[in-house]
Amino acid sequence: PMKMLFLSPIVFLMSLYVAVNYGIMYLLFIIITFVFEERYHFSTGSVGLSYLGAGIGMIVGMGALGVISDKIIRKQIAKGNVKPEHRLPLLLTMPGALGLPIGLFVYGWTAQYRVHWITYLVDALTLHAASAIAANTVLRSIFGAVLPLCGLSMYDKLGLGWGDSLLGFVGLALIPVPVFFRFYGERVRTRFRVSF
Repeated sequence: PMKMLFLSPIVFLMSLYVAVNYGIMYLLFIIITFVFEERYHFSTGSVGLSYLGAGIGMIVGMGALGVISDKIIRKQIAKGNVKPEHRLPLLLTMPGALGLPIGLFVYGWTAQYRVHWITYLVDALTLHAASAIAANTVLRSIFGAVLPLCGLSMYDKLGLGWGDSLLGFVGLALIPVPVFFRFYGERVRTRFRVSF
């Protein structure tokens, strides 16, 4: 393995690429706790929830990449023209390759300057931003307290696969929320004013 690592440019460069990504992932696992507790004053329980996005993203990414990659290879097999490079189509490699540095820049600089982690609520409800954040904190804290309490029972009844699938489906169901507000948020804000 050491010979291959240092004498094969493909093995060395791909191993280096994966190692850097892997190292960054573990570094972020450590630093996320510090950032959200120290800079954003999350409780220890709430910090745990910040890992859900990464976990769900990894699960969805592995599944999607596996399915798409296999589909591409099957097409190449049917054509009689299979090369290892067909496992690296730009459709699959570029989003992650671009997303990692962009995500690190956004994460790093917003945390550096303590940009609020949920600025939409602050901007949408300027005069009542503190109340909006308080409401968000209350609901987040309730979920942060209740979900871990019922989690073991859920896994006992559903098993790990279906238990995590249930959480994944809930996450999938919530995807339209930020998209909806991206396109219709102004209309909702101006039409449905609630007196505070």
